[in-house]
Amino acid sequence: MSFASRLRQAREQSGLTQQDLAEKLGVTKSAIGNYENGVSSPKWDVLLKIFDVLHVEPNFLYQDSFSPDSAEPVLLTPQQSALLSSFDQLNEEGQQKAVDYVEDLVLTGRYKKCAALGLGTKEA
Repeated sequence: MSFASRLRQAREQSGLTQQDLAEKLGVTKSAIGNYENGVSSPKWDVLLKIFDVLHVEPNFLYQDSFSPDSAEPVLLTPQQSALLSSFDQLNEEGQQKAVDYVEDLVLTGRYKKCAALGLGTKEA
């Protein structure tokens, strides 16, 4: 069973409609439909609210999504490790501002990697 189907199951067991859940999470009904159909995934802050509102553990929603046999270790660059270390030192508001800023940088396109074209790297 996937995250999407487990989310639907948890919502239905809680006696909530998609609209009810959307209102409690501060998202649209179509967002809930997209989560339940596997079209998109909730952002971290919404995901935390889902756990709280539906009274479910992350392990319930994700229990079939992770397989220890097929999971390869993720190796971070020193720069990525430093970024995560700094991020972990921020409070919730600071973390949200950092995420928003990174999303803005990506959306501008100026700093986005374009590996296939060899673009997106800084040249001196």
